[in-house]
Amino acid sequence: MNNKVTNVAKKLAPLLISLAVVTGCKTTFGDSAASKNDYPVVPVPFNKVKMTDEFWQPRLVTERDVTVPFSLKNGQEAIDRLKMCGDFRLGKSEDKPSPHRFISSDLFKVMEGAAYSLMTYPNEELEVELDSIIDLIGNAMQDDGYLYISHTCGNPNLNEMGEKPYSWLVHSHELYNVGHMYEGAVAYYEATGKDRWLKMAEKNAQHVNKVFFVGGDPNYNDGKPINQAPGHQEIELALCKLYRATNNELYLDMAKKFLDIRGVTYTVDGTGVMSPTYGQQHAPVAKQFEPAGHAVRAAYQYCAMADVDALTGRSDYKQALDSIWDNLVNTRMHITGGLGAVHGIEGFGAEYELPNKDAYNETCAAVSNVFFNHRMFLLTKDAKYLDIAELSLFNNALAGINLAGNAFFYVNPLEADGISTFNHGVADRAKWFGCACCPPNISRMILQAPGYMYAHTDKDIYLSLYAGSEAEIPLADGSVNVIQDTKYPFSGDVKVEVIPEKETQEFAFKLRIPTWAKGKNYVPGKLYPFITENKGEVTVKVNGKTVDYDVEQGFAVINREWTKGDVLELSLPMEARYVDSFDKIEANEHRVAVVKGPLVYCAEEPDNDVKIQNLFVPSTALATIGKTANINQGVLEGIPSIQIKGKQVIDDKNAKDKGINLIPYYAWSNRGAGKTMSVWLPDNQDLAVENLPSIKYLFAIESIEASFVEKANDASIEALCDGAIPGSSADRGSLPRWSTFPEVGKKQWATINFKETKDIRDISVYWADRSEHNGSVKKPKSWNVEYKKEGKWHPFEVYITDGYRTALNQFNVIHPASDLNCDAIRINVTPYPEYAVGILETQITFGESSLSNM
Repeated sequence: MNNKVTNVAKKLAPLLISLAVVTGCKTTFGDSAASKNDYPVVPVPFNKVKMTDEFWQPRLVTERDVTVPFSLKNGQEAIDRLKMCGDFRLGKSEDKPSPHRFISSDLFKVMEGAAYSLMTYPNEELEVELDSIIDLIGNAMQDDGYLYISHTCGNPNLNEMGEKPYSWLVHSHELYNVGHMYEGAVAYYEATGKDRWLKMAEKNAQHVNKVFFVGGDPNYNDGKPINQAPGHQEIELALCKLYRATNNELYLDMAKKFLDIRGVTYTVDGTGVMSPTYGQQHAPVAKQFEPAGHAVRAAYQYCAMADVDALTGRSDYKQALDSIWDNLVNTRMHITGGLGAVHGIEGFGAEYELPNKDAYNETCAAVSNVFFNHRMFLLTKDAKYLDIAELSLFNNALAGINLAGNAFFYVNPLEADGISTFNHGVADRAKWFGCACCPPNISRMILQAPGYMYAHTDKDIYLSLYAGSEAEIPLADGSVNVIQDTKYPFSGDVKVEVIPEKETQEFAFKLRIPTWAKGKNYVPGKLYPFITENKGEVTVKVNGKTVDYDVEQGFAVINREWTKGDVLELSLPMEARYVDSFDKIEANEHRVAVVKGPLVYCAEEPDNDVKIQNLFVPSTALATIGKTANINQGVLEGIPSIQIKGKQVIDDKNAKDKGINLIPYYAWSNRGAGKTMSVWLPDNQDLAVENLPSIKYLFAIESIEASFVEKANDASIEALCDGAIPGSSADRGSLPRWSTFPEVGKKQWATINFKETKDIRDISVYWADRSEHNGSVKKPKSWNVEYKKEGKWHPFEVYITDGYRTALNQFNVIHPASDLNCDAIRINVTPYPEYAVGILETQITFGESSLSNM
């Protein structure tokens, strides 16, 4: 590829997409864009902000060098499926890829992130790789614009996809997938100037419009308009981005139509994933006043509502958005900014239902929380939304990826006991997931993080997030260069050198004063009040002299005539402080947390040499917090640690003094698996424990039966559920296993009977496999679960993003599709020919899933 040609193409492409890809800010696509409605505040694009700090800049380098290539490698299965579909469609092969609803969307997000990387770090090899994938997308897309591999190849899973295209929209993910394709296509066009993928996105969008809102195509819904909103929101906000990139108002009109028909033209009447609230289909979106259902679907919807209001110049959804946000920050948000606390629905439970160890808090939900709140700031100019965006960004969202950039969290609990699996089958970070929505989501957000630093109107400059950086900000009277120097989020001191284009220029700097720096609560809302008082003051200086300022919607406003070389300084008090929680949050009764600035801290086992559940903070120690010092070695080197006064339980009656070391929550689980951790620490000995409790499901088991058990010293039927956590699937000899050797190639089963009827939240199976070591035990070719209720066996229907997977070296977890209580479960396995099957451990989590409470 000729670099000169590529660079010319990039110059021809508008360069202001940046954060607009996420937030929908104003761009310059065509002559009429400036006259259109849009957000009143415009963020400075991420590719127009040069990062110079020690917090974000290393992450951007890690994204470029590690995460993007790592993610593309893990997207190979999705790439192969596109190729097989194209070959089948073009008559080159009769092979068909196995059905999968949403794996293409994961690849499209990876490609979107790769496009953002290209905007900052041009890479010819990466561009060629993306071009080759785009060719495969084009081959897989039907002539009419339809794109969904399983229906194109004629082998859909009927229960997941329906018999015909768009016949099971509630869960097929057809529109969700193409929505992520639109976002990727717009990003790639902005990065390279190449419009082939963008034209594919337009072709698909025009097909969707015809089929859903116009009708007349006999191949879809007998030619009648489908007029139904998708089960998983995404296409709505993606259409807004497509509208920005093309100036075609059809796409904005489609986005609004999809919003306005939700809960109107199609409703469901069931439980679990067919509950009306699960996919926010319980009411028209303008009349939804509380968050409900699946958290990611909901937050994507709220993003689209804000986009459409801004782009149409209307306020159709303002009342709903205001009410939803108030309820979130006052009743349903974790201190880490996490949303969707409840397993089973990956979503919102009852008000104040905010568990710690059992918290779900999907990484995608944290990312979408940032997207939503940043849009609300752009819409209202109110800093309170940035406070929530920052909270979620620095804590729940960044916790979703390790410091090395190649391992991830799907679920983000606020406590880990080192025994239970919580992260879709592991008690640690995973390299990838069967449902891999989270890794590319956090990746694409980090790449755009510089775009959260600055925003502007014609006359005002907003410092919305603080970081060492440089940017040129266009104002009506001339551009202004700013050079920001700060060690935020570890320090509250910010220095900005101001270099206006003119010799002197009048405008206002608006400096965000976070809630934690001035208020009685840590963040907006009543959920997390401070225990200890704020000792410092917020001060602003210009050229070394303290100045008075007005506060407008959470911003300190400094309006003056600026001269080249002026220096603006902000000092935010950033001492470590104890936080309590609202008394209706039962999980946090008699517990405290520690925060410092925007960072929530946690205690993790490697820093304390004991199980964290052994520790507590007596009320007498809450008056002061100990010293802060940088960690000086290991993977966390340079990250500030906080030490507080605590105690360690010795026995039921005694405890000894012990300093408790804390690290930022985003940095936990970077030093090995099975480490205990907690954000909320007990304030009394009664809530601390000398030893961690045994796994509860072991006490609920009455008996275990199996079709066959290997007659060997290290094999037993009890090994199915003995609480022993394997080190790997190839483990042999260090712990017992259930195995069916020498019965090879024969279907087998194992039944676990409970002492009483139990509610099932999830079941996890850890397969034995020594096939690479010339062993005769191999993971199964397939498996499924049945449950017994009132003497009869029934199929175990799994949650929509789950599957009966056979990954090695981890637990393979399934959740029920709806509330399930039963007396026994039976695991049915089909082995490969000439192999036996084996299980090293099975874990079962009991408890209400909240699926029926929606």
